[in-house]
Amino acid sequence: MPAVEKSQMQHIKEFIETCNLLKNGKVNVDYLNNKQYSYSVDKVPINPVYKKYRDGGSIKQIAFDFSITLPLTNVALYNLINSKFCEDFMSWIEAQNNNRNLPKIPGVRSIECTSPGYVLQKSETTAIYIIQMNCKYYEDYRR
Repeated sequence: MPAVEKSQMQHIKEFIETCNLLKNGKVNVDYLNNKQYSYSVDKVPINPVYKKYRDGGSIKQIAFDFSITLPLTNVALYNLINSKFCEDFMSWIEAQNNNRNLPKIPGVRSIECTSPGYVLQKSETTAIYIIQMNCKYYEDYRR
């Protein structure tokens, strides 16, 4: 059986799984478990061409949400821990970008958080936090 080339989202998933802030280190794609400390990367619609060059090459982009299920309680201190996790994750992404430690997508240029972490949905015991993200890469016109 021939080797199958990895998708861009698989490269992004594997990259985020290297973050030491994740409790279990496993990230899903387009699926968020309702258990606490579940993570998913979910592609969102965006124009894939960020910038087009005269030679036909272009900078393309992948927009996605990093979704996290975290515990929620009526004690503010615990909910502040969730907020701190989002801040720390954003700092980790910024550091990886600055150090050029990026997803293994051919031509990758950057990965960044485009929104702070915010609550998308909540129940009495859990909340789903979202951090919007973007990954840019160069694609030659001959590809």
